[in-house]
Amino acid sequence: MRFILSVFVFLILAGCTATGPTYSEKISGAPELKPEPGKALIYVYRLDQIRGSGLSSPFLDNGKQVGALNRGGYITFQTDPGKHEFRTDVYVVDEPLELDVAEGKTYYLKIFTQGVWRMVFNTVLVPEDEALIELREMR
Repeated sequence: MRFILSVFVFLILAGCTATGPTYSEKISGAPELKPEPGKALIYVYRLDQIRGSGLSSPFLDNGKQVGALNRGGYITFQTDPGKHEFRTDVYVVDEPLELDVAEGKTYYLKIFTQGVWRMVFNTVLVPEDEALIELREMR
């Protein structure tokens, strides 16, 4: 019975992992993504953590959903310059990121979970060099 339960839990968690080509595979040979004129380019990635792995994280830019992330996944989108609130839209506690976005710039946002008694989804701004290392294996 324990074995069956373990396999069942494993399959549920594995089903909530991002799929598709890795960031490295997708980018190799492709031209570098740049923001369109009058826009900013945003990369959002979610760490591959066990905590919260059963949840898909809808991601919001000023209250509008721009994508959803499973653990180990990333999305990219373009947005207008100005003040933005970036956050997940999950039923647990979520810590938004407020950012003044500039035209022509690229931003890297990381989502991770923390907390012992209550799970908190955090969205933070990450320097490009750190983000590019972490993005390599994201799907």
